Amino acid sequence: MTEITTRNARQLAAAHLKEAYGIDVNDPEQLAELKINVKNYRKRIEQTFNRQNILYKAGTYINSSLFNGNQPIDFLFKNWKPDKQKDVAKAKEVANRCFLLAKKMFEEPQKVLLSGKPGVGKTSLAMAMLNALCEKDLTVMTVSTLELARLMSKRIENKDVQDKLDYLQNLMGTVDVLLLDDFGTEGSMKNESKSVRQDLQEYLFRIANSRIDLNRNEVVNSTIITTNCSSKDLETMYNPKLISRLLPHKADNIVDFTALEDMRV
Repeated sequence: MTEITTRNARQLAAAHLKEAYGIDVNDPEQLAELKINVKNYRKRIEQTFNRQNILYKAGTYINSSLFNGNQPIDFLFKNWKPDKQKDVAKAKEVANRCFLLAKKMFEEPQKVLLSGKPGVGKTSLAMAMLNALCEKDLTVMTVSTLELARLMSKRIENKDVQDKLDYLQNLMGTVDVLLLDDFGTEGSMKNESKSVRQDLQEYLFRIANSRIDLNRNEVVNSTIITTNCSSKDLETMYNPKLISRLLPHKADNIVDFTALEDMRV
């Protein structure tokens, strides 16, 4: 969809008035007689189409998301059940911190890390953050790094896969909020950390660079990372320059789920 500009909105408003009501916006006498405020009408048309643009862009990012096992996940903060954990206070704390970080992310781009054992709710709360931000008209996208690694393995034999990776790279670099889910799993599937394939590292490095302003040392688009790995493990698997670009350096932007238990059935 072409982005609607003010000029386009005016043309659309004029065409709509003429077609639907036989009103010529270039005839001041006719407008005066009908008491039509064309300026306000054009503004309403512009707002309507800009809203459609936002929804279209949002759908593009969401529909291009990569989930583990190709199974989409959806979750809201209201669905979080702290009483399912033995440490109810901790479960409430991590949810509250994620909620506040989402609020902070709406005000200013952030890098956020959710770390802890598998099955403790990191991805669920990350999805709740995305849903909250999506409601604020920010574009969001989820990418499983494990699924990304699988695509990398197929790209040499299949040109369509390479085209998809190029398309995903553009989306991952420009989306307002990117969730990299299960980061590090692609290098530690057998309970031992090993260096992640070089082409995937280079791919993620380009994405990381596009989400920060290196000259001003500022985050320009938010990134949420969930991981089962320790920072030490991630440094073993990935180039330190990539880790430095992706992971937050502020302690307040790191949510530790370690005290929670695996609740998967």
